[in-house]
Amino acid sequence: MSTVWGTLYSKSNPAVSASINVTVTDPSKVAEIKLSKYEMNLLIGTHDISYVTMLPRTATNIDEVWTSSNPAIASVDNWGNVYALSEGTCTVSVISKANPAVKADIKVTVRSKPVIPPPATTTSTTTSTTTTTTTTATAPVPTVTTRLIQNINGATFVDGILIVNKTYELPADYPTGALNPNALAQFNKLTEDAAKLGLSIKCSSGYRSYKDQERIYNNYVAIDGIVKADTYSARPGHSEHQSGLAIDVNSIDYTFLNTPECDWLAKNAHKYGFIIRYPLGKEAYTGYSYEPWHIRYLGVDTATAVYNSGLSLEEYLGITSAYK
Repeated sequence: MSTVWGTLYSKSNPAVSASINVTVTDPSKVAEIKLSKYEMNLLIGTHDISYVTMLPRTATNIDEVWTSSNPAIASVDNWGNVYALSEGTCTVSVISKANPAVKADIKVTVRSKPVIPPPATTTSTTTSTTTTTTTTATAPVPTVTTRLIQNINGATFVDGILIVNKTYELPADYPTGALNPNALAQFNKLTEDAAKLGLSIKCSSGYRSYKDQERIYNNYVAIDGIVKADTYSARPGHSEHQSGLAIDVNSIDYTFLNTPECDWLAKNAHKYGFIIRYPLGKEAYTGYSYEPWHIRYLGVDTATAVYNSGLSLEEYLGITSAYK
């Protein structure tokens, strides 16, 4: 990059001029890094990612180098996945490999449990000719909804909804064996309607047995260790796929993000009875990282209610998701 000054003179009146500061950049080199997020608030055992855009888009070498100011608090891998390991605050940085002078920072705060804000208070003052009274009112305590919790064949149902997460598990011999017929029928309708819009949504992973999940989970633990594996893979018995009510679509990775299919699914899945089971920003409640490709069948009415609430299923039902 270089900077030069250019001066423009009036031909009829050379005494009149204007100067221009011209900055010339090399279009093949990275000059700026933009991130999808510059701050992360994580719970221990969860992880998140900030997506990178190297500018200008004509840059030929867009390789990234990721670093953490304190890997004991939050580590980061070569793809920008940030893993929360212990309480504290640190900075995760991404640097252009081709131009190390260019970087962007993410402030990472790691906590051991969610931060719940205190009840709001309001102060009002009433003044008359004889007295002045000051009162402090506490915001109303939200009404606690009583949920019907049942154990049927070793599985937990909350208000009739089968729950499988880190708190609630299925027995190894739970009688499923395949995708739920209603879920499959609605998914087929979903894919047909998407196809009419030129979108391709396909089932890449449906029903998984206890043994299937055991093998998958153990493989991930062997690669990444149990702490990291627990942020994105369920332990055997704790996978929704064993219920026959969960479907992973398309690529089952973050290449699915920002595709037309991903955007359409997020906005329309509830119309067919599905929710995005592990939404962005809800990791503290679901226990898992954001998975835009993982949908869970609840039925149209319930899925629509959950979608309109803006809550994760755990928040909506008032339940936990944490291994004992």
